[in-house]
Amino acid sequence: KPKATPNHNAPLKNAPLCIKIDVEPTNRQNVGYSLMFNVDTVATGLRYGVEVKDRKTMLKVYHQTFLGVDALDWLTQHALKAFMVKENANPNEAPGERLKILSRSAALLLAQRLLETEVFRQVNKSKATNVFEDPGSLFRFREDEKAGPVLNTRHVWNCRARPPVIVAADLVHKAMLLHLTHRSQHPAENSPEWKGFMEVAEELQMVDISLLFRRAEVAFFLNLHNALMIHTHLVRQTADGENLKRLRLKLLRLHQYRVGGQFYCMETMQTRLIKPKGGAQASNAGAAEPRLRFAISFGCVSSPDVKVYSVDNLDQELTQAAATICSKEVSVVLSPDPRGVKTVMLPKIFKWYAKDFGNDRREVLLFAANHVGATLSEELRQLAQLVLSGHSILSTIGERGPSGVRHD
Repeated sequence: KPKATPNHNAPLKNAPLCIKIDVEPTNRQNVGYSLMFNVDTVATGLRYGVEVKDRKTMLKVYHQTFLGVDALDWLTQHALKAFMVKENANPNEAPGERLKILSRSAALLLAQRLLETEVFRQVNKSKATNVFEDPGSLFRFREDEKAGPVLNTRHVWNCRARPPVIVAADLVHKAMLLHLTHRSQHPAENSPEWKGFMEVAEELQMVDISLLFRRAEVAFFLNLHNALMIHTHLVRQTADGENLKRLRLKLLRLHQYRVGGQFYCMETMQTRLIKPKGGAQASNAGAAEPRLRFAISFGCVSSPDVKVYSVDNLDQELTQAAATICSKEVSVVLSPDPRGVKTVMLPKIFKWYAKDFGNDRREVLLFAANHVGATLSEELRQLAQLVLSGHSILSTIGERGPSGVRHD
């Protein structure tokens, strides 16, 4: 019996994804052997071996589909040729019953593996035990799918992927270049810049993030989130100056990336960043790292700038991201009120994610003090001490982010 196993021995990025078919010996005289099938080669041949067209089933039209039985027949012939070459069979003679059975079994394994790697997907339901033997089963190649919420599955990545943090850093770097070159206009799909960007996005299909330690996970999802944010704005062709306030939650869920076997939108990436899964980290995850709020960009004027975050320098880069915004937007304004009230002006990020910066105003002031210049930092610390001493709060964090304490 043939058995299919994926080949994991290829260490290079461009090494092709292969399916290994092991043929067991039928008796003591025979010797077992293995055959390797390149997924990309098989998928390309299959594309030309089946008829792709619009098909109508149960009053519903399925666009650009092919029959599963046609795919199975083509794969059977493809496997048969490989077995005959391997066993030095005469191509002018009809193959024996054993080779026919082997070829059919191998074709079923190949078809299932191509389905699992999303070379194509089934578009209708089937009650058959094996969907490829059901004459009514319809399938569609991934490249024939219309643009949908998942932005990186138009083509299947059949090669070995680089380490996740490298892929995400490369992706956000290319996204930044696209944005600088095209602003909010979607670049031409045949342009070298767009093809290079999409190639890296599709590489995410094969990355493995299960073994990432926390710092690497943060760097990975920060870069991935900001890359998806730019990608989303390019796809929807967001206009400069467009008011995104009402669309914010919708945009966070609008598009996704396929990462390994999971799908992530910007909202789920933010959840993964702020609330890590499992362990002691999860129990303290609520406001564990407020500096992340200065690195997660939404693409609007009030959002942080996008940059590439690295694993080795992540702590310094997060501190710098917070300091960049706080040094520009944090200030202390003395009110003309004769009571002498000082108002602390904070960035809108402190309003949007107030719970992440502390349980009271003193903690908020101390956080801001740690990310501004020395003179302003000292003044903020004095105000935080006044709060600790019981001075009354005169205002709340509003649209402009004011926070005031009475200073007699």
